[in-house]
Amino acid sequence: MRKETLSYRIEQRKSLVKWGEVIGILSIFLLLPPFIGIPIIISFLATKTNATKTQYYTYFACIAAYIGAVNATKSPGGDQIQYYVAYMNVPDVGFWKSLVHIYGLGYFKDPTKVTISGEFMNGIYNYLGYYLTLGYYPLFIAIYSFSEIMLVLMGVYHFSTKLKKPHKPLICGVIVLCFFYLYFNLMLQIQKQFFGQAIMMYVLGYYARYGKMTTKLYILVAISVFTHAANLLFIPFLLIKKLRGNLSKQALMFMSMMFVTLIILGPRIAGSLSVENGGVLSYGVSRLADSDGLADNAGSLTFLHPRTLIILLPLLYVLYKKLWRERKALNSTEMFILNIQLLLILAVFAMFNQPLAQYRYFMMTYFFVPFFLPYISSQVQKRDNILVLIAGLSLSTFYVFFEHIIWQYAPVFDIIIKSPILLVFGDYYKI
Repeated sequence: MRKETLSYRIEQRKSLVKWGEVIGILSIFLLLPPFIGIPIIISFLATKTNATKTQYYTYFACIAAYIGAVNATKSPGGDQIQYYVAYMNVPDVGFWKSLVHIYGLGYFKDPTKVTISGEFMNGIYNYLGYYLTLGYYPLFIAIYSFSEIMLVLMGVYHFSTKLKKPHKPLICGVIVLCFFYLYFNLMLQIQKQFFGQAIMMYVLGYYARYGKMTTKLYILVAISVFTHAANLLFIPFLLIKKLRGNLSKQALMFMSMMFVTLIILGPRIAGSLSVENGGVLSYGVSRLADSDGLADNAGSLTFLHPRTLIILLPLLYVLYKKLWRERKALNSTEMFILNIQLLLILAVFAMFNQPLAQYRYFMMTYFFVPFFLPYISSQVQKRDNILVLIAGLSLSTFYVFFEHIIWQYAPVFDIIIKSPILLVFGDYYKI
């Protein structure tokens, strides 16, 4: 045990990030036009034969900052209006009411409400963010989006350290996720769900690498759950040690069947529990108990829709290939992440009577894109060539179809020509 703890501490020291270097390069990137800055930062990392953690994090920060700047030009619409109003309400409602009314319009419907929301962390983000950004909403969105993406990518980095030649998968995985239409389109619409899961993805990636839950990780898990209750699903994965082991086919099938059964019976079990409505600890249980038949405007998930096929078919192929045919070749880090992906997909299928929950949990699979891309092929050279092709396709289609997004952003010409700083302070968003 002492040897494991010592090796863990040594590895931690070796992986320290030179944040001064990251901030310095990021500052220059923020001043460059994207058509210059993005190719430079990609080339900066792609040409490194033995890239350091600092160089990877610099790359992550630049791409995340760019996506954050593009998001900052979005005019609030759809569900985002609730989050926008909550942010703008901060100086009027104060700290406590910010925790109560995480959906801003709710304050005007019932200003006397005093029970804090079960997802109160969103109120904290709004309160701190409002004063940090001096009430300038686009800057808040830029920082918020940047933080979300960085959390996911840092989780991907920890996971990728245990892969065979992870350099190209890291470079391409970042591009595929950040310029992935389905992910980008929803970042500000289901804002708290995506941010909560981003926190959880960091925890999953870190735990997958080290197999150790630290105090910091437990705190992050709590923050994730109080950002969005749906992340309760991931907590058992962090507690079941066998998920980091090489499970037999029989054990894998048994665990899968038990998990599916629990998901199907979940609303009934939650409904039988005695909880007080509105309490922080009871919030997730109450939502689960009320989830049967609940749908939103998106309706139930259609598995023949292109968005599901784009995600599910490659993911199911990778899971079958790795967990069923090649599982003995996997290390504990890979086994853990792939087992979680399998259980998440099974949960989505099992939620056939919970259309809203089914659709929301399906969207969680978007975050796993950079985690399963390295398994596109077992041959490293072939894998890298395919990933470069997919990354190039993701990057190009992002701009080709950008103005077809139903939400209003800056013109595509501007997000190519204008620097991230100019995008954030360009006064594009309209109410």
